[in-house]
Amino acid sequence: MKHLIAFLFLSFALCAGAASPIVFKGDEAALEGIYVMELATGKCLKSYNAEKAFTPASVTKCLTAASAVRMLGKDSPFTTAVTLHGEIVDGVLSGNVVVHGCGDPTLESGSFPSNKGFVNDIVAWVRQQGIDSIAGEVLVDNGGFPEIGVSPYWLLEDIAWEYGAGLYGLNYKDNSFSMRLYPGDGSTGVDTTPAVPGLEVVNSLRSGSKGDVMAMRGEGSYILNVYGTVRGESYASRYSMPYPDFVLRDEIVDALGSAGIGCGNEFMEVKVNGITPLRHKSPLRDEILRVMMLKSNNLFAEGMLRSLSSAKGLHTADAALEVQSDYWKGEGVDFSSIKVCDGSGLARTNRFTPKFLGDILAKMSSDKDYVSLFPLAGKEGTVRSLLADTRLAGRLALKSGSMNGVLCYAGYKLDASRRPTHVVVIMVNGFNCRAADVRVAIRKYLLTLF
Repeated sequence: MKHLIAFLFLSFALCAGAASPIVFKGDEAALEGIYVMELATGKCLKSYNAEKAFTPASVTKCLTAASAVRMLGKDSPFTTAVTLHGEIVDGVLSGNVVVHGCGDPTLESGSFPSNKGFVNDIVAWVRQQGIDSIAGEVLVDNGGFPEIGVSPYWLLEDIAWEYGAGLYGLNYKDNSFSMRLYPGDGSTGVDTTPAVPGLEVVNSLRSGSKGDVMAMRGEGSYILNVYGTVRGESYASRYSMPYPDFVLRDEIVDALGSAGIGCGNEFMEVKVNGITPLRHKSPLRDEILRVMMLKSNNLFAEGMLRSLSSAKGLHTADAALEVQSDYWKGEGVDFSSIKVCDGSGLARTNRFTPKFLGDILAKMSSDKDYVSLFPLAGKEGTVRSLLADTRLAGRLALKSGSMNGVLCYAGYKLDASRRPTHVVVIMVNGFNCRAADVRVAIRKYLLTLF
C-alpha cells in the first residue's frame, strides 16, 4: 500500500511539474514550448516541449536573418540595372529602355526615404545620353523570377493586404498601395497611392458598431473585394499590388513625358546599346535586415531569402530554402524535425521546435551584427509594449511572431553592455483567448525567470 501511495504521489508530482509555467485562461487547450539556455555555460535553464514542432509565425525571420548574415556580404545585396537597346540618332532612341529586376524588395520603399528617386534617376540618365524621344517602349524584365510572387503556402485571406505582398523580380514601393473606402459606395474605381491602373474595388463595407474588415484578391487579379463592418465614416488601409512592374513602368513613362521625352508603346527587336547601364544599389545588408526584424517586414524577408541562391542564378523559394538548409546542416544544425516553407513566417505550414531555434540563436550569439538586428523589448518595434515600464525593458532583444492562435518570441537576454547572456525561445500555439492575454502571461513568466 505504501508503495502504491508513493507511486501515485510521484506520478502527481511529475504531472504537476509538467504544467506549463505560462498561465492564461484557456491555456489547457494550447500548446506551449520554452527553451532557455545560459550561453556562458551551455546549460539549459528551462526546456518545456522544446522538441515539439510549433507554427513559428514571424520568428522564422530569425533564421532568415541568420542565413543572410552568414552567407551574404555586408554591402548592398541588390543592384537594379537599366539598359538602352538600339541606336541613338539625332536624339531618337530607335529601341527600348529596359529595367532589369533583381528581386530587390526595397526599391522605392517607404522604409528607406534616403534611397528613393529611382524614376528621377532614370529620366536624368536618359537625358544625359542626348535622348529626347524613344521610338520603342519602356520594358521591365523580371529577371527570371517566377510570375507568381506569393508563396503557395500562404492563405488567400492574407495576400490582399500589404503584409501579404508577393516578391517578384521587380518590386516597387513595397508592392503595396494605400486607399480610403466609404461604406455603401459599392463597386468603383478609387484613388490609390500610388496609382494602380486597372484596379477594380468591390466595396461591400457596411457601417457598424464593431470594426471587422476583410479583403480578398486572387494572385494576379485586378479585382479587390473589401467587406465587413466599419466604425466611423471611412476605412483606410494598405493593400498589395497585382503587378508592381506595371506600376513602375507607367510612372517611368509619365516622368519621361513630363521631362519632354516622348515614348512609344511598341517593342523593337534591337540589340543592347554599348552605353554603360544605370545601376541602382539597394541599402546595405544589415540596414534591410534591421527593418525586417524591427517592423516584421515580410517582403524584405522573402527578398533576403531569395538572395541566398542568386549567385547560382536560381530565383525560386525552393532553391533558396535548399541552399539555406544545406548551409545549416553543414554547421551541425538538425533540420529533421522542422519544416521551412518561406522566409517570412507567413506560411502556416512552417514548423520549428524551440530547441531548433535556440540552436540557431546560440550559434549566432557571438555575432554582434546579428544580435543588433533584434528589437529591444519594451523599447522598439513589434515588442515595444512587451516589457515596457519593467526592470527588463531594454534587457531582452526579441523577435516576435503572431498570427491567429499563434504568439512566439525568440532572441536573447542581454547584460548591461548589451551582450547576450541567454538564448530565449517561447512559442505558444492553438490558443482561443485574446493574444493580449497570452502576452501578459509571457511577460509575467519572463519577469519571474529573470
